[in-house]
Amino acid sequence: MKRVETVCNIEALPLIIQEYAKAARIYDSSCSENARTFFLDGTVRSYLKLGKKGALEKESRMMDFVSREGLAPKVIAYISDVSEDYLLMEAVTGEDGVSGGHLDNPSKLAHVFGEYLRLLHSLPTTGCPYPSRTAEMLAEAQNKHADMEILKHLKGSPVDDVIIHGDYCLPNIIMEHYQFKGFIDLGSGGIGDRHYDLYWGLWTLAYNLKTDQYKDTFLDAYGKADINEDRLEFCSVLANLVE
Repeated sequence: MKRVETVCNIEALPLIIQEYAKAARIYDSSCSENARTFFLDGTVRSYLKLGKKGALEKESRMMDFVSREGLAPKVIAYISDVSEDYLLMEAVTGEDGVSGGHLDNPSKLAHVFGEYLRLLHSLPTTGCPYPSRTAEMLAEAQNKHADMEILKHLKGSPVDDVIIHGDYCLPNIIMEHYQFKGFIDLGSGGIGDRHYDLYWGLWTLAYNLKTDQYKDTFLDAYGKADINEDRLEFCSVLANLVE
């Protein structure tokens, strides 16, 4: 994971966050244009995410929901002021799926990546703050593309029945020597169709490993009996419309 030591105007932060930042060494760990991320290496190791007002609310709520099941870092604070969002989370030990040597054993990586997705999809859905992710994504796609005829001609139709990550890519899972530590960046998650995550899982393996030869390893580890090719095709098209 990217970490470049930097300085931060601590006094400009909300008071509760200042307490975590004032005695910490601060590292820029940003990897997205939509938010800035800082690693606070202090008494409590944590990550501070900054975004536009309202931009981090969904992530905060989904991180809190999944963390209660022990599968995501604990949310310390979420604050939204007149212009900006602040999300402070405990840091878990480990590195993301493309760091810490995890790419050195592609077969093992693909296998555990499938297993950990099954773990996420096995969570109880009761109390999830976003119960209709497919409908939300279809509305988002409609806003971006007036012509949605491509979806109407597909055989599959999505079933919202599991907790999905929404952006199930290797940088969004933390492991230590392939041992699961937590999911991060859950702002696109909620109750949705498992095939949406399966599509992104296949995409990231092909992209980061520069080959699609580990497709079956990933799907076998997840459980091919629960995979419907028509729904996978639907979700792959939907993902590209939303992107």
